[in-house]
Amino acid sequence: MAILDTAHKRKSALITAVILILLIFGIYNYGMQYLDPPEEYGLAINFGDSNLGNGEPVVKSKKIVPKIIEKEEVVEEVEETIKETVKEEVITQETTKEVSVVEKVKELKKEPAKEEVKKVVEKKKPKPKPSKENQYALNKLLNGNDLSGEPKGEGDDKVEGVKGNEGGDDKSSKYYGNKGAGSGGNYNLAGRKALSKPINQPDCNEEGIVVVKIRVNKDGKVIYAKAGEKGTTNSKPCLAKPAEAAALKTTWNPDSDAPAVQTGTIIYKFSLSK
Repeated sequence: MAILDTAHKRKSALITAVILILLIFGIYNYGMQYLDPPEEYGLAINFGDSNLGNGEPVVKSKKIVPKIIEKEEVVEEVEETIKETVKEEVITQETTKEVSVVEKVKELKKEPAKEEVKKVVEKKKPKPKPSKENQYALNKLLNGNDLSGEPKGEGDDKVEGVKGNEGGDDKSSKYYGNKGAGSGGNYNLAGRKALSKPINQPDCNEEGIVVVKIRVNKDGKVIYAKAGEKGTTNSKPCLAKPAEAAALKTTWNPDSDAPAVQTGTIIYKFSLSK
């Protein structure tokens, strides 16, 4: 044969044939065997439809229903007997020993508090008083000194001290006048009073507050006016221009002792309701 032309092919074909024969033999002898179906287990029921039969007919049995006997509950009447309870008076023995003990405890508690107060009082030290030298140096610092070292003040009164007003202008040489602001409430120029207060009405439907910064010379004439300072609520030109024009027309009292140019403010309130 051309297929089995070598010894190796013939040997492998022989081994394959032997293995197949052994496999088939094992399957037929040691493989799964067929088993008949087992007999069914259970109760045989006769429906009475057989052609043949034997025996006596079966008598139907009646169901026995147990009777329920209701027991009547017997209620026994129990007579309540009211027993009179006699209140016994509890006699307590009043002793003064316990009271004295409490008082002693209170006294013992109060004594440490007094001692603590004494300790706190002892810790308080008196405030140190300045020496005469320090007091003299302080007086010299407040009142000022001249070349001779004697105390010197300022003012037109006979009492020693530096005369002035807390709200006044430090550049002013006067001791009398308004406190830092001019009269009229809205006209503010330290130590001076507005003589004329012209007001120009705006030609627009606007309202608000316009603060104008002014500069006044010694003769009381306004030489500069600029609207829009701090406090202005409406900086529209139709309100700013009338405010500046009115400020330039305002006159103040002349003051030869005033600075050459004194700065102040004028507040104009424009309202549509008026």
